[in-house]
Amino acid sequence: MHVKRWTFFFVWMLLFLSKSNSQVVHLWKDSSAVLIDSIYPISISKNKTLSAVDSLIDYSFEFIGDRYRRGGIGSAGFDCSGFTMMVFKNSGIKLPHTSAGQGLVGIEISKNSIKRGDLILFKGRNRRSRNIGHVGIVISEKGEPVKFIHSSVGDGVRIDRLESEYYKNRYVKSVRLPELYR
Repeated sequence: MHVKRWTFFFVWMLLFLSKSNSQVVHLWKDSSAVLIDSIYPISISKNKTLSAVDSLIDYSFEFIGDRYRRGGIGSAGFDCSGFTMMVFKNSGIKLPHTSAGQGLVGIEISKNSIKRGDLILFKGRNRRSRNIGHVGIVISEKGEPVKFIHSSVGDGVRIDRLESEYYKNRYVKSVRLPELYR
């Protein structure tokens, strides 16, 4: 598994350094590589020293393609809150293992203030309910179209856009964890 992650990272860095950050190679678990053009552009800080947010986002990318597993928090797979909990734990921040619980931590922020490292929360599969049932981590800069990494039931850890019809209709709120910016 780690060989695939390093391969993904190596190929991504080649593309990043040689062309631009508008192309990303997504290495799927079956070892096939897919070039994703402007669907999922990812910005990585070009600073030599990574901020806590950049480190958090970089760490989350290591799990792209890992499968979904209900209640999962590790190598056998992740559910959405297990994924965010594990990624933030790597940065020294403890989160509860439920999306609803994660919605109660931090500071609620407006939709137009969302930035990298924020938690983004959605209704679950029942569109009529206002209960939080899904969570992800924002990877886009403030002012850019909102992109987030999360563990989805169908595809495991992946990147999606808030603008997509499915997530736009299920958006509940976003929260910022001040501990990430100290």
